[in-house]
Formats: sequence, structure tokens, C-alpha cells
Amino acid sequence: MTISEYQGLNFDSKASLLTKYGKYIDQRCTRDGARIMIYDLFGFYVEVCYRFDRKVQYIRSVNNIFESENYMESMNLLHLN
Repeated sequence: MTISEYQGLNFDSKASLLTKYGKYIDQRCTRDGARIMIYDLFGFYVEVCYRFDRKVQYIRSVNNIFESENYMESMNLLHLN
């Protein structure tokens, strides 16, 4: 599956694929208390943002999280080997 195909799916389909095939990478917290979980999925990356009340705010796919300073500051990849 490509990132474009994934982006075309509805919310439930995205969540289902992520649950079944996604590999957890890391998480970060935002200033407003949201938690963003980062997953590897089919060679691209998926962010799942949970609001402070633990409800999913969004699921967003990106090609390369390593170009973002938001992730590189705190990401720990030691558990992926």
C-alpha cells in the first residue's frame, strides 16, 4: 500500500490497518496535553494524535518524520533493532 492509497481511506480503515500492521516507533506530547504516537506502516509513517481526553483527534500519514525537528529532539530508536 502506498501513502496515497492510505490517505484515501476512511478513518476506520486507517485505524484498522494501523492496528494490524503498524510498528510503534515513539510518542511525543504537545503543549496542550495531546499525545502523538508515531508508527511505521508499509514504508511510510503515521501519526495518531490523542487529545487530553484520550479520544483520537486525527490520523495523519507522512513520508519522512526524520526531516522534522519535532521528532528528532526526543526520538529513541534503540528498541527497533
